[in-house]
Amino acid sequence: MQKKTKVLAGGAVALLVLAGIAAAASAHMNGKGWGGMGHGGGMMGPEMMARYDADKDGKLTQPEIDQNRAQWLGEFDADKNASLSLQEFQALWLKARGDVIVREFQFFDANGDGQVTLAEYQSPMARMVATRDRNGDGALSPEDRRKHGEGKHRRGEGMGRGQGMGPGSGEGMGEGIENP
Repeated sequence: MQKKTKVLAGGAVALLVLAGIAAAASAHMNGKGWGGMGHGGGMMGPEMMARYDADKDGKLTQPEIDQNRAQWLGEFDADKNASLSLQEFQALWLKARGDVIVREFQFFDANGDGQVTLAEYQSPMARMVATRDRNGDGALSPEDRRKHGEGKHRRGEGMGRGQGMGPGSGEGMGEGIENP
């Protein structure tokens, strides 16, 4: 069981690293420099500066980043064994990504009433099917894909913009990204 947990944790970390690299590359290709880690934020956005810039000089140093990481690991290392289990890391991740969770909730809560209804939750995917079903058969299939060089991609289509760290790390969820 312990080996399975380590494999799962290692796989999760690898996915996070790959997603971060993909987000940085995507942001760079879109001319955003260090940006691209989610909705309007960015790797060097205000959230990152607020978290890591300990002396508030507008610059990030490796010692500042290392100090923050050590502090957070200590905060979430419930059993004080100098490492994080999957459950401990999950608590850390939820704290670190809390702003993303709120933005995603707000994205789905179309009428702003503080509740996500089934209709609101289904709506983005319904729009995706409606806009991408090119042959009008009510289903998405390989026949609905654009051929290379055919037409211009509309904003939100495809995997090109703002693909960050998991669900919701995109351009307002863009149409075409599976939501949780």
